[in-house]
Amino acid sequence: MRLVLFVGAAVLGLGPAYGCVDAPHSDAGSPRTKSTDAAQRVASAPANGFGEQIAWRGFEEGLAEAAKLARPMMLVVHASWCGQCKALKPAFANPELHALSEQFVMVNVDQDQAPRALEFAPDGSYVPRVVFIDPSTGKADASLSNENRSRTIYYYSPGDDLVGAMKKALDRHAG
Repeated sequence: MRLVLFVGAAVLGLGPAYGCVDAPHSDAGSPRTKSTDAAQRVASAPANGFGEQIAWRGFEEGLAEAAKLARPMMLVVHASWCGQCKALKPAFANPELHALSEQFVMVNVDQDQAPRALEFAPDGSYVPRVVFIDPSTGKADASLSNENRSRTIYYYSPGDDLVGAMKKALDRHAG
């Protein structure tokens, strides 16, 4: 139904039929209620197409929450213009990834909108990159990278084992 309405709006000249990231939903502009209870965690930041069911946090909020809860942070850095970022989005619909996300502080940020994300670019400012943040230091854990890459080691494509990387991050940093 959503697709039909979206395409219909474009045909009627009400707006473009394309976009770089998912448009905010009606309640995306205002923070949703947060809870530290994993069973009731809800997003307080937009998903930007990276899994609507994940309890996403804003950048600064995520850093603070990871430190407070001693929970590892998974930082997904993307850009609205990036085709590879768009290609990675469906990977976040994986049920196993969703289940693992409950044990992380999950943050996705558009590097063009949050330049501070460049502080978490251990080997370059390319996108997409997935960086795991050590909750005790607030810094990127350089040992948690994509084993399939010799360059751009924080880059993940849809075929890479993001779930495996999450499991390694939990083994290393989960309390």
